[in-house]
Amino acid sequence: DLLSLPEQPAWQNFRLFPATAKPAETTDPLGIEGVKTFELVVVPQSTEITELPPLVFSFFDPDARVFRTLKSPAVQLVVKPAAATPTPLVAAAAKAEDKLPATDIVPIKQRFGTVATIKPPLVQQPLFWAVQACPILAWLGLLAWRKHADTLANNPRLRRQREVARAIRAGLARLNQLAAQNNSDEFFATMFRLLQEQLGERLDLPASAITEAVIEQHLQGRGLPEQTLHALRELFQLCDQARFAPIKTTQQLAALVPKLKVILDQLRTWNP
Repeated sequence: DLLSLPEQPAWQNFRLFPATAKPAETTDPLGIEGVKTFELVVVPQSTEITELPPLVFSFFDPDARVFRTLKSPAVQLVVKPAAATPTPLVAAAAKAEDKLPATDIVPIKQRFGTVATIKPPLVQQPLFWAVQACPILAWLGLLAWRKHADTLANNPRLRRQREVARAIRAGLARLNQLAAQNNSDEFFATMFRLLQEQLGERLDLPASAITEAVIEQHLQGRGLPEQTLHALRELFQLCDQARFAPIKTTQQLAALVPKLKVILDQLRTWNP
């Protein structure tokens, strides 16, 4: 069944229609020997043709181990012109694909449909790198916070210095409120406590141990200007006098806040 009709180069002046083959008739059980019949329709293309050239068939002879060629005798023809030559009907099984409509030409699409913008790859988008950097930045922030906490834990003096700075900022704001409320007792108590905190931090002494006496014991002759020492004495004395003769006016209390702030700033920058 694998045998097909060979091409015939000598039949170029003939129109050839597809050949049909009948099932092979084998003469042995193995199906090696047998007969296969082909039917082929040929139409001469010119009235000058007088014969059909021989049919040539080449094959390999396994017994003699050579190629052999067989030729049929030429067929004499008399070709007459005709008004119209009908296309011969070839008894061939129609293939399923021949019945299907042709789809090789597709109509032009008139609408694009939904058009999407092609975005660049993620590695080229800034947002991608920003998201990737978030864990690293968070880790660096935690590392910095941890080092800061360790520094404060290993340096009590620095920790106290920062705590005193926060207390003084809050205390100065509180003094302005107390002055506006004309609360003399609370005003001088807060001012005395701020002086204790700042001097205690600078001298590395407990805040409760700070009184006017530390001026003579620890501050005299240690680099502070005499004007600053004199202002400190006045503030301590005002705090003591307020217990017995409190200042009554808001203006007098408010005038002491800038003076106290100057003294505290000088003490903060003083290196004992």
